[in-house]
Order: sequence, then structure tokens, then C-alpha cells
Amino acid sequence: MADFLKIPHLEGKITDSHFVKRDRLGRTLVFLSRLMQDGLEKDPRDIAIDEKSAFLVEGDGRGSVVGPGKGVYFIRPTQQPKVCAAKTPLTFEKLEVYHAPHGSHFDLDRWAGEGGNSYSLSVEKGVVRSTQAGKLLY
Repeated sequence: MADFLKIPHLEGKITDSHFVKRDRLGRTLVFLSRLMQDGLEKDPRDIAIDEKSAFLVEGDGRGSVVGPGKGVYFIRPTQQPKVCAAKTPLTFEKLEVYHAPHGSHFDLDRWAGEGGNSYSLSVEKGVVRSTQAGKLLY
């Protein structure tokens, strides 16, 4: 990713704060798609942290979620965006999401967690859909 930061276990990852509170899902999905579309990162991932939550990462890349907020969302695309162009609604399918609430754990190197739940998101012509119960995005 253009050599912006070189922090162990965070290479190729973007972060977003106040994620649910400020409804930043759309912005995050566009960031991920642009990184792939523009050839800046083949396998980008996002660590989206909600207000009043924190992800405490140890030196080995494993971390814990703390705080009374809605937790942390770990997002990973599984394929290239289908449509990612200026002034055109995004189409970007099969993004894996792992929602880690307070007390759960996540390993950045394995990109896997414990104590949370997994679901998928897809964007078709700018409309985000979720496989989560109740079709909830967050």
C-alpha cells in the first residue's frame, strides 16, 4: 500500500474509527475496492473500530476487543470489485466480515477470531446486502 506505514501485522490493512456511530461502511467498502482496482493492494483488509471500543494488539498479532461500544469489524474482500469507477455505483461481492464484540479475540495473521460472528456483505449497484440475521449490516 504505497509504503505508508510499516507496522508489524498491520501491513496491507486500513483502519476506520467511529465505524457504526458514523455509518462508515460504504466509505470503507469503497476504500477497499479502490485499493484493489488501482493495484495498490492485492489483498487489502480493514479493521473498523466503533466508538467506545478498542482493539488491543500484542506483538504476535493477536488481540482483544475491549470497551462498551459495538466492537470491531474485520473486513476482507474475497474477489476483485466488479464495478469500481467514478460516478458509477459500486458492485463488489463476497466480502467476509467478522464482528468481534467486547471480550472477543482476533488473530491478524490468521485473520480469524473467537467470540464473535461471521457474515458476508455484497454491494450491487451501490446497495449493500448482508447475510447476517435480519440482513443487518452491522
